[in-house]
Amino acid sequence: MFNFALCFANSVDALIPELWAQESLAILEENMVMARLVHRDFSPLVASYGDVVNTRKPGEFSTKRKTATDSVVSQDAVATNVQVPLDQHAYVTFTIKDSESSMAFKDLVEMFMQPAAMQLARTVDRTLLGQVHAFFGNKVGRLAEMSSSNAQDFVLDARQKMNENKAYQAGRNLVLAPAAETTLLKTDIFVKANERGDGGSALEEARLGRIAGFDTYLDQNVPYISRTNADTVTANHTATASPGDTGNKSITATGNGFVGCFVWITGEGQPHWITALTESGNNLTGMTLNEAYVNTVAANAVSYIYKKATVAGAYASGYAKGITLNTITANKLPVVGQLLAFGTTSGTRHTYTIIEVDDVSTTSVIVWLDRPLASSLSDGDFAFPGPHGAFNLAFHKDAIALVSRPLALPGSALGVRSGIGSYDGLSMRVTMQYDISSQGTIVTLDMLYGVKVIEDDLGCVLLS
Repeated sequence: MFNFALCFANSVDALIPELWAQESLAILEENMVMARLVHRDFSPLVASYGDVVNTRKPGEFSTKRKTATDSVVSQDAVATNVQVPLDQHAYVTFTIKDSESSMAFKDLVEMFMQPAAMQLARTVDRTLLGQVHAFFGNKVGRLAEMSSSNAQDFVLDARQKMNENKAYQAGRNLVLAPAAETTLLKTDIFVKANERGDGGSALEEARLGRIAGFDTYLDQNVPYISRTNADTVTANHTATASPGDTGNKSITATGNGFVGCFVWITGEGQPHWITALTESGNNLTGMTLNEAYVNTVAANAVSYIYKKATVAGAYASGYAKGITLNTITANKLPVVGQLLAFGTTSGTRHTYTIIEVDDVSTTSVIVWLDRPLASSLSDGDFAFPGPHGAFNLAFHKDAIALVSRPLALPGSALGVRSGIGSYDGLSMRVTMQYDISSQGTIVTLDMLYGVKVIEDDLGCVLLS
C-alpha cells in the first residue's frame, strides 16, 4: 500500500524525487495488465543494464509405488535455474518549466507524471505481450477471421492446446485485443449471464470474467494490425489446400515475391512465411510455406503477401535501440504491435514485435523491438513485416518472467536529486536536475527490467 501526501506548501516541496518515484510506481501498477499476471522476480540489490539475474523455474516430482515392506525414497525439490538479462532500460524524460514548477503537486501529477508513467506501463505491457512469437508452436484460431459464430470454438481450442501440453489448470489467463474481446462479448459465453453464477454482473459490466478455465483480460497492447495499415500485394491462391499439405502451391500475383515475406490466406489465417517460390517473368506463380497448412483453403482464395522493407545501417547482436527501415510503400509504414522478422531460413530467422515507432518520412521509419537483436543486421538486409490480425495470448503466469532491479542513485555532488520507489516486484527511479539553458527542471523516470519466456508449453497464441 502506498502512503504519500497529495499537496505541499510550496513548489520546492512538490519536486521531491522519492515522492515522484512512489507516485509514478503507483500509476504504473494501476495501468499495467500483463505485468500483474506473469511471474515476477525482484530484489532490492542495485543492478546495471546488461547484468544477468538468475530466476527459478519450478521442477516436477514423480510418483513411485511401494509395497508394505519398502521404504520411501526422498526426491529433491529441484528447480531449474533460468538466466534473465536485464536488457530493458526504459525511460521517459520531460522538462518542468519555471512557470510550471509553482503548480500544486496534484496538478504536476496530472500534467507530467501520469502520462509519463502510463507510457512506461504501455512499454512494459508491449514488451511482455511482444513475446507472443515464442509461443507459435502452440497456436489456435485464425488471423482476422474470428466471428461470433467461431469465437467460442477458438477459446476452447486454446483450452485444449494447454490441456494437451499439461499446463497447470489453476492460474490460467487469456489476454485479449479489443476486437477479440468485443467478438466474444457477442457470444453465448457472455450473453447467458444467468448461467455463469455471477448474478448477471458480467452482463451489466460488459466484461467476460472467467471463461473456459481462463481469467480473461482486455489489453489494448495485444499485438495487432489492421489490413488497411499493412503494406501488401494481393494474390490469388489458385490451388486448393488441405490440412497437413506442404510443398509448392499455385498462387498468382503481379510482381515478384521474396523468400521470407509473410503471407495471409483466406480460410487459413496463419502467420506463414515463404521459404521458396516460383516465378514467370516478373510475376509470382507458386510458393512454399514454412509449415504445413492448418485449415482447408478453397481454390482462388484471396491472399496477401506482405512487402519487405530494407534495413538502413548495421546493428550488432544485442543492439537494443531503434532500427531504421527504408524502401517502404508511401504511408504504409510498420506500426506498433506488428511482427517484424529478419532472415530467410528457419535456422537464421528471428521474429520480433514492434513496441514503438518513430516516423522518419512517408517511406522510412525507426522501429523499437520487444527485445535486443538476437543476431546482427547488415545495411541492406531485408526486414519482413508481419500479417494483419491479433495475437491474443493464453498463458499460465509461470510461462513468462518479468525481472526488475533498482537502478543506482547518482551522487548528490553532481547536482542531481534522485529517488527510488519499489513495490510488488517493480522498481522506478526518478532523477531531477535544473537546466539553466531550458530554464526548467529536467525529470527522468526510468526502470530496469528483463523479460524471459520460461516455459513455452505454458502459453498458447489465440489468433483472431
